Amino acid sequence: MTGRWRPLPAALDPDVAYLVGLLRELKDRSGLSLAALAAQTPYSKSSWERYLNGATLPPRHAVEALGRLAGEPADRLLALWEQAETRWSGRAATAQPSTVQPPAAEP
Repeated sequence: MTGRWRPLPAALDPDVAYLVGLLRELKDRSGLSLAALAAQTPYSKSSWERYLNGATLPPRHAVEALGRLAGEPADRLLALWEQAETRWSGRAATAQPSTVQPPAAEP
């Protein structure tokens, strides 16, 4: 599948898309097939397919494992993963002001 990736989902957050794009590059650079990647990590081939196609955010340990196999320093990858995970989980959404009125004080 080297160099022949399907387009990422249009609705994918840009931070998540950036991480997935980088993981795709690392996978291609490693020269490993998805089956070989699965054999060298605790994640299945179908899990790697979901991660690298943007269907599921990869777990932190999967990002670490791919980085290690591709010879990529972990610090940058994990910082990008943390940013993507924040977006994926919705924790980055800004808090909306409440429209609920507090109860009126009793006289």
